[in-house]
Amino acid sequence: MNAPKLWRGRTLDDRSAQRREQLVDVGLALLGTDGSAAVTMRAVTRLANLSPRYFYESFEDRRALLTAVYDRLESELLIRLSTLRPDADPRATVRSALEICAAYFEEDPRRARVLLREPLTDDTLRRHSADRLPAFLRTVVPTLGHDTLIPNSEEALAILGTALAGALVALYVDWIDGRLPVPRGRLVDAAAEIVLSLAKIHL
Repeated sequence: MNAPKLWRGRTLDDRSAQRREQLVDVGLALLGTDGSAAVTMRAVTRLANLSPRYFYESFEDRRALLTAVYDRLESELLIRLSTLRPDADPRATVRSALEICAAYFEEDPRRARVLLREPLTDDTLRRHSADRLPAFLRTVVPTLGHDTLIPNSEEALAILGTALAGALVALYVDWIDGRLPVPRGRLVDAAAEIVLSLAKIHL
């Protein structure tokens, strides 16, 4: 088998993967700062200093780039949440999970815009994120070590997911935007109370 051809020490696949990451970086910069309307093929390739053919090498269209940006940030957040260790007190574990989310958004407010705000107004991200919170709950809740917090049916899971999405998105977005000027600890306490109260209601 022939060895892959190298250009400046990298294979064609390596260079293609690097260009894709570069386009996602630019997509994040545009989406997280100016919203989904700013993410056009021309704007992205201009800022990335790449030709349009390289855009289509990685993405079928701008919608594919939008979802790639969303998926990257969601994956980063889930990796952080995977480090959670169950506490004897479910309230403490829920609070730890929400503290991780708050810190993640505070480090880079663009993350909150991509994961929380833009799905409210952009059709592509709304559809893409529609089933994400139920999936998020299935991923995170078992790490809490308290099966009593897991909804007992798909219907209950859907209701809980919708209720939590509405409450937590509004809370975190207003906080990141400065419309809710409270310390991070106070925000996390309030978010934990919301999660635990809604979980009890929809069991």
